[in-house]
Amino acid sequence: MLILLATRWLGNLDIKYPVLIIIAGVIPGLLVSIYGFTRIVKKNIQRIEDMTPRASIFAFQAWHSYLLIVIMMSMGAFVRHSGLIPMILKTPGYFTIGTALSFSSLTYYKAFFRSTL
Repeated sequence: MLILLATRWLGNLDIKYPVLIIIAGVIPGLLVSIYGFTRIVKKNIQRIEDMTPRASIFAFQAWHSYLLIVIMMSMGAFVRHSGLIPMILKTPGYFTIGTALSFSSLTYYKAFFRSTL
């Protein structure tokens, strides 16, 4: 969703080399995924694997993480709608977060399919 939104914004920007905006977002997004989110994802996968089969659907994250998620989502909505940050700066940021979340989610899918097959 974030990558699609950033792509839509990219079409509205009057810039000569839009690929530079994409690169400025995707490369840091890959780094955040590899060196930041993957560690968290592996801990979450281990937590899921250690649970009973009837665990809550919300148990894939530690409970204290949900507060952080709400804060981050609120800040994201504020940044998107406030107009305080120009579109040229928001677009690579959305590519960064979208890329990091997308690539990190692949680890969840890999674990899911490994456990179901």
